[in-house]
Amino acid sequence: MGGSEVETAHLGELEDDGLYTPSIKEHSLRKIRLHNHYVSVFSTAMKDKWPQRAYLGLYSGSGRARVAGTGEIVATSAMSAVQVRYPFTKYIFVDNNAHCIAALKARINALGGDHDVSFINEDVSAAVPAIIRRMPPYNSARGLLSFCFVDPFSAKLNFDVFRALGSRYRMDFLVLLMLGRDLRTNFKRYLQDESDTRIADLIADEEWRNEWADRRLQPADLIRFVLEKFGQRMTELGYQETTLDEAHAIRLDHGNVLQYHLVAYSKHPLGLKFWRDARAAGDPQLGFGF
Repeated sequence: MGGSEVETAHLGELEDDGLYTPSIKEHSLRKIRLHNHYVSVFSTAMKDKWPQRAYLGLYSGSGRARVAGTGEIVATSAMSAVQVRYPFTKYIFVDNNAHCIAALKARINALGGDHDVSFINEDVSAAVPAIIRRMPPYNSARGLLSFCFVDPFSAKLNFDVFRALGSRYRMDFLVLLMLGRDLRTNFKRYLQDESDTRIADLIADEEWRNEWADRRLQPADLIRFVLEKFGQRMTELGYQETTLDEAHAIRLDHGNVLQYHLVAYSKHPLGLKFWRDARAAGDPQLGFGF
């Protein structure tokens, strides 16, 4: 499948293959579109510059989903990544759901070809050792560039995963941060319950409540606060600073209710250019969007 076809694959309905196919909401199609544009640009630009190119899908899903309300079956990020015009030399998919891993494996195998793919059925927070074992070895003569899509269902995301992978590899990240449907919805509980570590784990700051109080922040400041803190942690790992207006808000189609943000992080300015190009091509609704 050609690159332009991959970018719009979600718009074409697929036949039911009988494998596990979870449901997604219609607004998730915009996430798929942005991911597909970004991966297509990235893989095309890097194909002749790096002998080894790895794609890592965390919370990979099953490769297909059924759109709620329409019943349409669409390809999701994992299948799109495998079918780019210039494939990565290595793919690693991680998901805690055994049904997702089994279905994704069957779908990729049905494509044929000689893709080098590893599947890890494990919780992402615990999967780093398994990921490292499956990543290609590299050296100065045979370099490795990686792209990692992190696509969780909630804000329960441990920054230790980013630290372990981002400090070890030349790896660009596209991250879904569940700042609306999870953090903003449940923030009062996360703030008051000091035993809850969800925000602390995400931004790698156990003392965040003290800073929140010292700065006299309000619930309306939450999204900016978390994005700033998460971005600071990525910068400490050597990533380019990402401005707040480059965090792409995804909202419900009806009611304009914020669900999550997609944010890209790269150690090279070119990676952020790819993200800006993907946003411009993949979705007209640009902007930070509190």
